[in-house]
Amino acid sequence: MPDSHASKELLNCFEYIKRYHTDMLDSIAVMLELFWLKRHSASFIESLILLTNKRKPIYESFSQALQEAFGAELYTPLNPNANLLKILKVVHTQTITNSVIEEFLHIITQKKTTHKLFSYSTPLEINELLVGILDIKETESVYNPCYGMGSLFFAICNHAKNVELYGEELESTLAKIAKITCKILNLSSQHLVLNNILTNAQFKHHKFDKIICNPPLDSHIGTQFLKEDERFSSYETLIKTYPELLFLIHSLSHLKDKGVFILRTQTLLKSSLEGRLREKLCEDRLIEAIIELPKNIFPHQAHDFSIIVLSQNNDSILHINANTPHFYRKDGKYNRLINLSSLLALYKHKATSEHSTLTPLKQINPHDLSVGYYLHKPKQEVADSLYLKDLQVSIFRGQRVYGSPKDEKITFFDLGVADFAEFGFCDEFSTQRFKGDKTKIKKYALKPYDIAISLRGNTPKFTILSPEAKRHIIVANAGIVVLRSPNTDIAIGIYCYLFSHKGQKALGNIDERLGVLNPNDLENLPIPRNFTQNSQKTFAKIQDYALQLREIESQLQKLRD
Repeated sequence: MPDSHASKELLNCFEYIKRYHTDMLDSIAVMLELFWLKRHSASFIESLILLTNKRKPIYESFSQALQEAFGAELYTPLNPNANLLKILKVVHTQTITNSVIEEFLHIITQKKTTHKLFSYSTPLEINELLVGILDIKETESVYNPCYGMGSLFFAICNHAKNVELYGEELESTLAKIAKITCKILNLSSQHLVLNNILTNAQFKHHKFDKIICNPPLDSHIGTQFLKEDERFSSYETLIKTYPELLFLIHSLSHLKDKGVFILRTQTLLKSSLEGRLREKLCEDRLIEAIIELPKNIFPHQAHDFSIIVLSQNNDSILHINANTPHFYRKDGKYNRLINLSSLLALYKHKATSEHSTLTPLKQINPHDLSVGYYLHKPKQEVADSLYLKDLQVSIFRGQRVYGSPKDEKITFFDLGVADFAEFGFCDEFSTQRFKGDKTKIKKYALKPYDIAISLRGNTPKFTILSPEAKRHIIVANAGIVVLRSPNTDIAIGIYCYLFSHKGQKALGNIDERLGVLNPNDLENLPIPRNFTQNSQKTFAKIQDYALQLREIESQLQKLRD
C-alpha cells in the first residue's frame, strides 16, 4: 500500500502536534480524536474554522465536544499552546478513510522508527494476512491477549463489521488508543480490558471463535508468578527465555475454532524446553499451518519470524515459505509483504507448490517444525529416513573434568577439535593431563568407535576413535558432542553417512538453524534407512586413503625441513 494514502499533510500535522506533547502516545491519541471528529462531525470542524475567521476563541468548544464524545477515560486534550486553527484546516481538507488511518499508523510506528513505537503495533500487511487466515465471520468472537494500540482492528473491520472483540493489555495508554480506534471503527470496546494475564485470568472459562496474537518480545509482565499458575508452571524456564510463548500457552485454554500467533522461528526448532510444548501441540493435532515470514519485516528485530496457525483435529501440517522475493519487496530499510492474495490462496487450498508443502502428521518431527525442514525435503526422503534416536545411539556432551577441588592424580587425554583426524580413525591425542575428577573421568571416558562432533562450525567437524583408544583414558572437552553406537557396524555406518555430502549438509542445516549442535538436536538427525549398506568397504577406502595422505604430508614436511 503506497504511503500516499496517508497524506504528507497529515504526517506533518502529527509532527507539529508532537512538539506540544511529551508523550508520543498522547500525540497519537490526539490525532485519532481529530480523525474521529472529521469522520463524524466535519460540519463542526468547519464551524470552528469560520469562528476563528471572526476572531472568536474555539479551543474550549473544541475540547468540550471531544470530552463529551470520548468521556474522561479516553479523552486526551490537545495542548492549548498548539495552533488549533492550523491543525483543523489540515484535517478538514483530508479524506479520512479507514485505509488512510491504517496507513498513517503504519508509517508512524513501523517506518518512522525514531519514534520507537514499532513494538506497539503490527505492520498492516501482516495484520491483513493474520485476519485473512482467520476468515472472521460476522458476530464471531475475536480475542487478542495483547492488543497494543489496536492497529489490527482495521484489518478485522475489512472482513467483518459486527464482531465481538475481547482483549487484554498491560499498558494503559495503549489500551486507551485501542479504544479510541474502536470508536472510529464503530466497534464495541467493552471487552477490551487492562490486565496482566499472569496475575489475573480475566476470561478464565471463556472460549473464543478466533484468537490473534503478535506478542511482545520485550515483555515486562514479570515472571515471579509462573510457579504458582497451573497454566505456566511446567514452562517457567521456557517463558523466561521466550516470553512470546506465554501468550500462546495462555491462549490454548481459550481456543475454540482457530488462532494465529507470530513466534520467533527458533521456537519451532530449538531442542530445549519448548520441545515439550511442540510435542503437545502435535499430539493434540492443533497445528494446521506454519508460515515463514520474510526476514527483516519487523523494525529493529534481528530474529526470524513465523506464523503458527492452530485449529482442531489436523491430520497434516501445511508449511509455507513466504521468505522469498515473490512475497516481499524492500521498502526503505525493511521489507513488506506483497502478493497476499496468492499467499492466502496457498493456505486456504492447502496447496503444494514451490512455496508450500503439506506433510502428514505421522511424518512430522516435533523437534523441528520449521518450514525449511519440510519444504526443501523430498517426501520420499522423509519416508526413507530414520533418526539417530531410533538406532539406540547414546549421545552426550563432553565435559571439563579437571580444575575443581575434587581433582586427584590421574593421567588422561583431553580430546579437542584440534585432535580430530580429518579422515578415518583418530588415534593421536595432543593434550595430556595429570590431575582431574576421577568420578567424572570414569563416567565420560571415551571408547573405541565413539564419534566426536564439534559443537560449532558452518560444517561441523567430526572424527571416530580408533580401536587403539582402549589403551588410553580419553575425555572429550565441553566443545564436543559424542555419539556412542550400540555396535561397530552402526558406528561405521553413521561415520560414512556424516562423511557423505548428504550427511555434511544435514549437520550443516542443524548448525545453520540453531548456531550450535546439542544432543537433542542430533537425536533427531535424519539418516537413510540403508546407511550401513557398503559402509565397511567405504570406510576401509577412507582409512586407506587417510594413511596415504598422512604419508604424503610426512614426505612434504621432510622436504620442507
